[in-house]
Amino acid sequence: MIVGIDEAGRGPLAGVVVACALHLKYDPPFIAKDSKILSQSKREEFFSWIISNAVFAVDIANSQEIDRFNILEATFIAFNRAIKKLLIKDPNLSKADFIVDGTLFKTEMDLKYTCIKKADQKIKEVSCASIVAKVTRDHLMNSVDFLYPKWNFSKHKGYPTKEHFSLLKKHPLTPFHRKSFSPCRFT
Repeated sequence: MIVGIDEAGRGPLAGVVVACALHLKYDPPFIAKDSKILSQSKREEFFSWIISNAVFAVDIANSQEIDRFNILEATFIAFNRAIKKLLIKDPNLSKADFIVDGTLFKTEMDLKYTCIKKADQKIKEVSCASIVAKVTRDHLMNSVDFLYPKWNFSKHKGYPTKEHFSLLKKHPLTPFHRKSFSPCRFT
């Protein structure tokens, strides 16, 4: 029994980091891949199958937590929140092997976990967690775009694109910007 753990949103200048803890009930009818190498339409297609065929939980660390603790610690916070939610949904998963994408993880929970670099490219549960986290974050950033249409978050999702850098020079930061990230610190 495997639970995959992954996140989306460590690199952006704005928005939350989203973590997903996921256990597949069935093997996917597609080759699960890291969400970053899939098109948006493929991620959405796979997401629909995953949420119907997995036990999963998502949670976040917001931009204020990222600024307060740093992005790595905030990612651990989001991971732990997602795992706790998952174990409420299905307490039997506490006996699972937890596979975390990356090289570091910190928790106070009594879990059997392994950190694997690029696990989202190797282990289907982690790949599916990556997809759920990315689609969830993209949808959240579309909501932020509704609140702050000048920022065009629905297009760049808060990532450090040429357009986002240009907008940083034109508008005051939103509450969703990560003020501890250097491009935002100097605006």
